[in-house]
Amino acid sequence: MNTNMEQAREGAGQTAGSVKETAQEQVGEVAEKGRGMLRRQVDERSTMAGRQASSAAETLRQTASQMREQGDPQKARMASFADQGADRLERVGGYLTGADADELLGRAEDLARQQPLLIAGAGLLVGIAAARVLKASSTDRYYRARPAAPVSGIEPWRPQLSPVVP
Repeated sequence: MNTNMEQAREGAGQTAGSVKETAQEQVGEVAEKGRGMLRRQVDERSTMAGRQASSAAETLRQTASQMREQGDPQKARMASFADQGADRLERVGGYLTGADADELLGRAEDLARQQPLLIAGAGLLVGIAAARVLKASSTDRYYRARPAAPVSGIEPWRPQLSPVVP
Protein backbone atom coordinates (compact mmCIF):
# COMPACT_ATOMS: atom_id res chain seq x y z
CA MET A 1 0.00 0.00 0.00
CA ASN A 2 2.89 2.34 0.77
CA THR A 3 4.31 1.59 -2.64
CA ASN A 4 1.03 2.50 -4.33
CA MET A 5 0.88 5.80 -2.40
CA GLU A 6 4.44 6.64 -3.33
CA GLN A 7 3.79 5.84 -6.97
CA ALA A 8 0.65 8.00 -6.92
CA ARG A 9 2.55 10.90 -5.36
CA GLU A 10 5.34 10.55 -7.87
CA GLY A 11 2.85 10.44 -10.75
CA ALA A 12 1.04 13.50 -9.40
CA GLY A 13 4.32 15.33 -9.00
CA GLN A 14 5.32 14.56 -12.57
CA THR A 15 1.92 15.65 -13.87
CA ALA A 16 2.10 18.88 -11.88
CA GLY A 17 5.61 19.51 -13.19
CA SER A 18 4.55 19.01 -16.81
CA VAL A 19 1.50 21.26 -16.32
CA LYS A 20 3.76 23.91 -14.80
CA GLU A 21 6.20 23.70 -17.71
CA THR A 22 3.36 23.93 -20.25
CA ALA A 23 1.91 26.96 -18.47
CA GLN A 24 5.31 28.67 -18.37
CA GLU A 25 5.81 28.04 -22.08
CA GLN A 26 2.38 29.47 -22.89
CA VAL A 27 2.99 32.55 -20.72
CA GLY A 28 6.32 33.06 -22.47
CA GLU A 29 4.68 32.81 -25.89
CA VAL A 30 1.96 35.30 -24.94
CA ALA A 31 4.55 37.71 -23.50
CA GLU A 32 6.62 37.45 -26.69
CA LYS A 33 3.53 38.12 -28.83
CA GLY A 34 2.77 41.17 -26.69
CA ARG A 35 6.33 42.47 -27.04
CA GLY A 36 6.17 41.94 -30.79
CA MET A 37 2.89 43.83 -31.04
CA LEU A 38 4.29 46.67 -28.91
CA ARG A 39 7.40 46.94 -31.06
CA ARG A 40 5.31 46.95 -34.24
CA GLN A 41 3.01 49.65 -32.88
CA VAL A 42 5.90 51.82 -31.68
CA ASP A 43 7.63 51.43 -35.02
CA GLU A 44 4.52 52.32 -37.03
CA ARG A 45 3.54 55.24 -34.81
CA SER A 46 7.04 56.70 -34.64
CA THR A 47 7.38 56.53 -38.42
CA MET A 48 4.01 58.24 -38.81
CA ALA A 49 4.96 60.91 -36.25
CA GLY A 50 8.28 61.43 -38.04
CA ARG A 51 6.54 61.98 -41.35
CA GLN A 52 4.12 64.43 -39.75
CA ALA A 53 6.99 66.34 -38.14
CA SER A 54 8.78 66.55 -41.48
CA SER A 55 5.60 67.76 -43.14
CA ALA A 56 5.13 70.40 -40.43
CA ALA A 57 8.73 71.49 -40.93
CA GLU A 58 8.13 71.96 -44.64
CA THR A 59 4.99 74.00 -43.94
CA LEU A 60 6.92 76.13 -41.46
CA ARG A 61 9.64 76.75 -44.05
CA GLN A 62 7.05 77.85 -46.60
CA THR A 63 5.55 80.22 -44.05
CA ALA A 64 8.99 81.65 -43.30
CA SER A 65 9.62 82.16 -47.01
CA GLN A 66 6.34 84.02 -47.41
CA MET A 67 7.19 86.22 -44.43
CA ARG A 68 10.55 87.13 -45.98
CA GLU A 69 8.92 88.04 -49.27
CA GLN A 70 6.88 90.73 -47.52
CA GLY A 71 10.06 92.72 -46.88
CA ASP A 72 9.27 93.72 -43.30
CA PRO A 73 12.44 93.46 -41.13
CA GLN A 74 10.47 92.26 -38.11
CA LYS A 75 8.78 89.54 -40.15
CA ALA A 76 12.18 88.58 -41.58
CA ARG A 77 13.47 88.12 -38.04
CA MET A 78 10.42 86.01 -37.18
CA ALA A 79 11.05 84.00 -40.35
CA SER A 80 14.53 83.13 -39.09
CA PHE A 81 12.97 81.76 -35.89
CA ALA A 82 10.52 79.78 -38.01
CA ASP A 83 13.45 78.37 -40.00
CA GLN A 84 15.20 77.31 -36.79
CA GLY A 85 12.02 75.59 -35.63
CA ALA A 86 11.68 73.90 -39.00
CA ASP A 87 15.27 72.62 -38.79
CA ARG A 88 14.60 71.13 -35.35
CA LEU A 89 11.34 69.59 -36.50
CA GLU A 90 13.13 68.11 -39.50
CA ARG A 91 15.79 66.54 -37.25
CA VAL A 92 13.14 65.09 -34.93
CA GLY A 93 11.18 63.80 -37.91
CA GLY A 94 14.26 62.17 -39.38
CA TYR A 95 15.12 60.55 -36.06
CA LEU A 96 11.61 59.22 -35.53
CA THR A 97 11.40 57.91 -39.08
CA GLY A 98 14.81 56.24 -38.96
CA ALA A 99 14.83 54.88 -35.40
CA ASP A 100 13.58 51.38 -34.76
CA ALA A 101 11.27 50.40 -31.92
CA ASP A 102 14.01 48.86 -29.79
CA GLU A 103 16.04 52.06 -29.86
CA LEU A 104 13.03 54.23 -28.97
CA LEU A 105 11.89 51.93 -26.18
CA GLY A 106 15.44 51.74 -24.83
CA ARG A 107 15.71 55.53 -24.73
CA ALA A 108 12.33 55.77 -23.01
CA GLU A 109 13.45 53.23 -20.40
CA ASP A 110 16.70 55.13 -19.85
CA LEU A 111 14.80 58.37 -19.37
CA ALA A 112 12.45 56.69 -16.90
CA ARG A 113 15.42 55.41 -14.90
CA GLN A 114 17.23 58.74 -14.93
CA GLN A 115 14.19 60.97 -14.32
CA PRO A 116 11.59 58.97 -12.37
CA LEU A 117 9.93 62.11 -11.03
CA LEU A 118 9.44 63.41 -14.55
CA ILE A 119 7.68 60.20 -15.52
CA ALA A 120 5.58 60.26 -12.33
CA GLY A 121 4.59 63.87 -13.02
CA ALA A 122 3.68 63.06 -16.60
CA GLY A 123 1.60 60.12 -15.38
CA LEU A 124 -0.15 62.39 -12.89
CA LEU A 125 -0.97 64.94 -15.60
CA VAL A 126 -2.27 62.26 -17.95
CA GLY A 127 -4.39 60.82 -15.13
CA ILE A 128 -5.88 64.20 -14.28
CA ALA A 129 -6.65 64.90 -17.92
CA ALA A 130 -8.26 61.47 -18.35
CA ALA A 131 -10.35 61.98 -15.21
CA ARG A 132 -11.63 65.33 -16.48
CA VAL A 133 -12.53 63.85 -19.85
CA LEU A 134 -14.32 60.93 -18.24
CA LYS A 135 -16.17 63.19 -15.84
CA ALA A 136 -17.33 65.48 -18.63
CA SER A 137 -18.46 62.62 -20.82
CA SER A 138 -20.27 60.85 -17.96
CA THR A 139 -22.23 64.00 -17.12
CA ASP A 140 -23.29 64.35 -20.75
CA ARG A 141 -24.33 60.69 -20.91
CA TYR A 142 -26.27 61.05 -17.66
CA TYR A 143 -28.39 63.92 -18.93
CA ARG A 144 -28.88 62.39 -22.38
CA ALA A 145 -30.11 59.12 -20.87
CA ARG A 146 -32.93 60.86 -18.95
CA PRO A 147 -36.42 61.18 -20.42
CA ALA A 148 -37.64 64.49 -21.74
CA ALA A 149 -38.70 67.13 -19.22
CA PRO A 150 -42.34 67.11 -18.10
CA VAL A 151 -44.80 69.60 -19.50
CA SER A 152 -44.39 71.92 -16.53
CA GLY A 153 -40.81 72.53 -17.56
CA ILE A 154 -39.32 71.27 -14.29
CA GLU A 155 -36.69 68.63 -14.70
CA PRO A 156 -36.91 66.25 -11.71
CA TRP A 157 -33.37 64.92 -12.03
CA ARG A 158 -31.68 68.32 -11.91
CA PRO A 159 -31.64 70.33 -8.71
CA GLN A 160 -33.96 73.31 -8.78
CA LEU A 161 -32.49 76.55 -7.55
CA SER A 162 -34.78 78.91 -5.76
CA PRO A 163 -33.98 82.50 -4.91
CA VAL A 164 -32.55 83.12 -1.48
CA VAL A 165 -34.78 85.42 0.53
CA PRO A 166 -32.98 87.27 3.36
